[in-house]
Amino acid sequence: MKVILIKDVKNYGQKDQIVEVSDGYAANYLIPKGFAIKATKDDLSHLNVRLKKEEQEISGQKIKNDLLKKEIEAIELKFHLRVMDKKPFGTISLTQICDRLNKEFGLNIDKRKFVSHENLNKLGLHYLKIKLDFKVVATLKVLVEGKE
Repeated sequence: MKVILIKDVKNYGQKDQIVEVSDGYAANYLIPKGFAIKATKDDLSHLNVRLKKEEQEISGQKIKNDLLKKEIEAIELKFHLRVMDKKPFGTISLTQICDRLNKEFGLNIDKRKFVSHENLNKLGLHYLKIKLDFKVVATLKVLVEGKE
């Protein structure tokens, strides 16, 4: 019997896949437990329409993320730390970086999207990675300068 999986089923397939299983397994386990539905013509057409719509949404989101990546990589943020005896005092936090991106460039980026970042407390140029999507990672340049 052909069924459409509603949830992932170990050793059989993932959600929205059409699989062939034995009649007894489908009738006694998959369908009553809500793991699958029978693959009728109507259900197959609904599945195809939904998958195409999701694919279009994903491609639209990918284009937006690529544009955002280009915009982020064109930015270089400058921060100042107080310096005494050639040693910087203070730190630059993710919250400060996100606030500056929002105020100056209108980019609302969540600080949890930054990949393994510690507070910046050294002078110089720092490269921070921002994970926008599963495959899209942007690099933000942050320049920390000293002031007396």
